[in-house]
Amino acid sequence: MRSYDPSLPLVSLHIPKTAGTSLRSTLVDWFGNDRLLLHYRGHQGEAPERFDLGPGHCVHGHFNRVRGIGALDYYPDTRQFVTFLREPFARFVSQWRYLHFQQRMGVAVPALDDNPTFAEWFARRAEAMTKGEDPFSFLAQLPRAVPADNPASAFDTDYVAVGIMEDYDNSVRAMATALGFTPPAGSMHINRADDPHRNGDPTADFPEWREPHQKAFALEYAVYEAGRSRMLEGLAKYQAANPPQL
Repeated sequence: MRSYDPSLPLVSLHIPKTAGTSLRSTLVDWFGNDRLLLHYRGHQGEAPERFDLGPGHCVHGHFNRVRGIGALDYYPDTRQFVTFLREPFARFVSQWRYLHFQQRMGVAVPALDDNPTFAEWFARRAEAMTKGEDPFSFLAQLPRAVPADNPASAFDTDYVAVGIMEDYDNSVRAMATALGFTPPAGSMHINRADDPHRNGDPTADFPEWREPHQKAFALEYAVYEAGRSRMLEGLAKYQAANPPQL
């Protein structure tokens, strides 16, 4: 992990289905609308705008290295990143549900054109991981490929902070400390109103798939654990700087 340098731009990697809407709201508070730049496709699917980054800018949005639109494809000189991760199976199922929600809303989702079953979708994603990298994996959102023989190194360099969705508020506190900001007061997690499965456990309908997922996507789990370790390190720094009032 590296120390944040406010004289350089920061890229916030919004991995889909990891509370990016909540984080965006907090980033607006921290950076203001003038320094927070949003990196998302347009309504017609056009590629995100490439910004002329300056000191103190933060770019927040979806990147995908495997699709050729990774953070370093857009901003090759960037050396400061933050991101949030989510327990891999929960994210896998939530993404599956959300892609169908988008399709019902009229958004083109070519990967679902043949209406695959969950089993077929799982097999396709697992095969892609076996052959190389899966563009739907959260690993594709990271600026660099993670070495399979050293997943613990995933966040050793360039990352200022890593958050874990399952411990969202503490993650934001740790991130605030790393960036030199004040954490928001009260609950920080904003549920997306357009996600029909935002409440409860998204994996409840697929319990038999958890073990196969852990085997097929072992690298995801190892990287998730590396990120969780980094979050706990950041949380310890927050707690040391903010001891409880007795």
